[in-house]
Amino acid sequence: MNRINWLAALCATAASISLSAAYATCTLYQHRDYGGAHWTLQSGDVMKMVSAPPYGVSDGIHRFIYDPSWNDQVSSFKVSGGCTLTLWEHVDEGGHHFRSNRSYTYVGDGWNDKASEAICSCPGMPNW
Repeated sequence: MNRINWLAALCATAASISLSAAYATCTLYQHRDYGGAHWTLQSGDVMKMVSAPPYGVSDGIHRFIYDPSWNDQVSSFKVSGGCTLTLWEHVDEGGHHFRSNRSYTYVGDGWNDKASEAICSCPGMPNW
């Protein structure tokens, strides 16, 4: 393979990986049937629906997002292929959890407006 063909193949592979990573998401919706406000998480994102601590937090793997306005607001979600969304009743992975690798138009009466933390995991995709 000559140098130009090798470079073209490398660019095509990088574009394919970037495109796949762009679609590796978990999207939370405020209302059932994917209605209302929404928030899209990338692979490795952890959304804590509380106020941010007064100091920076990073474990080098996950991106932490803090937004207290989302506490007890999630009613539906979309999960792209290969991803899993875990909703926690309380922050810091506390209380009960709801885990799924498929989308839900409604999380059900038992989970409607109960989530305080969400974690998006897409194995094989880069963590942002």
